[in-house]
Amino acid sequence: MKKIMLPLLLFFCIALNTSAASWKFMWDETTTTIEIPLGGNLQNYISIPKAMLYKDGMPLQDADISYSSTGDWLYLLTDVDTQKKGSYQVWYKAVENKYKPGQCQGYKALITFNVVDKEPPIFEAYPKEIIHWISGDKPDYLTQIIAVDNSGDCKVSIDDSLVNYEIPGEYEAMARASDGSFIVEQPIRVIVKDPIGPLIKFLGENNRIRLIKGEPFKLQSYFKAIDTIDGDVTSSISYSPFDSNIEQSFELEVSFSDKNGNVSRMNVWIDIVDEDEIHLELYQSCLVLDYKKDFKAAIQENIKNATLGKENIKDLVEIDYGNLKNEVGSYKVIYSYQKKDKRVSETCEVKLLSSQAPVLLVENVSTLVNEKVSLADHILAKDLSDSDITSKIEYDDSLVDWTKEGCYPVQVTVTNSSNLSSCEILYVTVYSNSSSAIEEAQSSFFIPILVGGAIIIAGMIGFIYIKKKRNCNKEENQL
Repeated sequence: MKKIMLPLLLFFCIALNTSAASWKFMWDETTTTIEIPLGGNLQNYISIPKAMLYKDGMPLQDADISYSSTGDWLYLLTDVDTQKKGSYQVWYKAVENKYKPGQCQGYKALITFNVVDKEPPIFEAYPKEIIHWISGDKPDYLTQIIAVDNSGDCKVSIDDSLVNYEIPGEYEAMARASDGSFIVEQPIRVIVKDPIGPLIKFLGENNRIRLIKGEPFKLQSYFKAIDTIDGDVTSSISYSPFDSNIEQSFELEVSFSDKNGNVSRMNVWIDIVDEDEIHLELYQSCLVLDYKKDFKAAIQENIKNATLGKENIKDLVEIDYGNLKNEVGSYKVIYSYQKKDKRVSETCEVKLLSSQAPVLLVENVSTLVNEKVSLADHILAKDLSDSDITSKIEYDDSLVDWTKEGCYPVQVTVTNSSNLSSCEILYVTVYSNSSSAIEEAQSSFFIPILVGGAIIIAGMIGFIYIKKKRNCNKEENQL
């Protein structure tokens, strides 16, 4: 009995001594909130939480403390996902293995693991420069940009609010990649270009420029170049230099450019002439006129340009009408001007034509079998522009059978010297004496028959009408 009581008493004293002491666990608050980079290894951070055992308010430096994060608690270590940003909480339990104070106050602590993204997105591919042509489709920036992030969630956007796609120039667009924690920007240079060159208008005539030999000139005054973007760019004129002290004619290419470098070109002829040179130019080298009208006035008005140096000599040009008559035909007219030993002339062919076709009259012909008639005696042609047009009459009577009774058409045509034609049909009737007598007898025989037949038909129609009328009256009386 004593052997049993002695250990019990010793245990009671130890227990009394233990309960009498003040035990307490205190957690280091700097270790209860742990930051883990996104994608980090959780095992490298689970040993960070620390606690200290106090006895009677004094820390026990030699305490053997271990930690447990498993058990049937609300928050578990297995809930922490380091591949996903967020805040995770885990219950930690501190256990002292040397003093074994039992259930001490504060032996549990709620540890917070904050998984944070510390790496910004990275642009793997992007265009440093984009060229946009005015009137073209807007650049598709996003198809040319590749950005990645360790979170796997990266959104790319473009800010082109500073880009004017209608005005040439250099602008800056901003590409942005965001993972929710960081925003990374990458500038992109946007070059807006105008693809259309200036529109050139020549202010002279026939694309020719006449310059006086040895005198200063300014080709710019002959052109107007307008660009849809830059406006008037006539001053940008460019051409190969030439010597204006030599009389010559040559083709020259003139070009104009806009600020975007687009070039438009035009070819013109340069005529460098002596100041005393006689220049004579006609509108047409061949005039076709109506012989009835005032054709001489039209010949005079055919002078397009006549100058002696800078002097207008149009009224001094002499016109040699040659054998020109008021008749249809082709004539040569010579324009000329002479001063001292200089003479210039131009030849024009004048064609006088008629605007009216000839008048053609034909008379139908009747003749007996085997008695051929001259059809020319039954045709008359007149034309105001041609004095003799009879020889121009054409017809073909080869289809007329003079040996056989019948009515035969013959086409008659006549064409004047202005190439205007008229056409008529002449009918040739061929008959015999016997056929004429029979026709007269038949006509006298058939006339009475036709009159009698008409009377009979009229009577039958009247009879049918009266009969029908009577039947209708009878039916009405019965009703």
